[in-house]
Amino acid sequence: MREEGQLAGHRVFNADRFLDKFVGRESLIRQYVGSWNGRANIADVATLDVPRFKQYLVDGNGSGKDELLEGLYRTYDLCTERGHEDLLAACRDFDYDPDPNGDLPVECLSLKVRAEHEEAFNLAYDRNALWQAERFSIYRGPFPRDVRDLPEAAERFESCLEDTFREAKKSDRVLVRQYREGAYTNFVVYHEKRTRAELVFDQTHERRHVSPLILRPAQQDFISYNVETGQLEIETRFSTEELVLRDQFAECCLGDGTFFQDPATADLLDLSRIVDDDFDMPVDEG
Repeated sequence: MREEGQLAGHRVFNADRFLDKFVGRESLIRQYVGSWNGRANIADVATLDVPRFKQYLVDGNGSGKDELLEGLYRTYDLCTERGHEDLLAACRDFDYDPDPNGDLPVECLSLKVRAEHEEAFNLAYDRNALWQAERFSIYRGPFPRDVRDLPEAAERFESCLEDTFREAKKSDRVLVRQYREGAYTNFVVYHEKRTRAELVFDQTHERRHVSPLILRPAQQDFISYNVETGQLEIETRFSTEELVLRDQFAECCLGDGTFFQDPATADLLDLSRIVDDDFDMPVDEG
């Protein structure tokens, strides 16, 4: 079992298998590369094909190459059955149809959405991350309180967490993303570090590995708040970090850092106890 709040090891990116899906659909690669406004340093993007793009990933350069690779790797992260579902759902939420004929492989769909509608892509990515959460602790505030001006509140929350965690966790970046689903306001906190993400190219005489140094999530935390009930759910790796997330969320998003601290009203349910060896739940017979 993976540790709480921590991403499972990143999949090795088989770039050959991924990019071969774009043979006959090279326009999607050109569109993605074009979104970097020339910073990828690829000549004649209008005629870019799959072999030349593979070669660029192996030995190309440019001020935007690392960011291009980060985006490509995030695109690959959603190339799963669940990721496909999240992409389609996010596109429906934005009334955006990237695949009217329904014939794009998930690799092509993911890259197209990333290039054409980054907001929909980020929503799909965040939902996919939240779906991976395994354990939650639950708090209930004294009464329901809405999160006013959610984007601004999320910016304050991100700034506070960055100040708190950047030094303590040696994170290169702390990123907070948010989205609403009905009564729930959800936050995904990414603790990112520069790491070597492995890309594999199967070639005729050798198997080439490329390990660019890019930002990848090293840990992620999840926060889900119900504005109708005042209930807060938090999933994170360490209990000490849980309290920081709880109180800074309350301060930045609800305007009261003590909102969940009153023992008489902050009803905590720790679901992580279920997996402990000594956990027991007696039930009445019959």
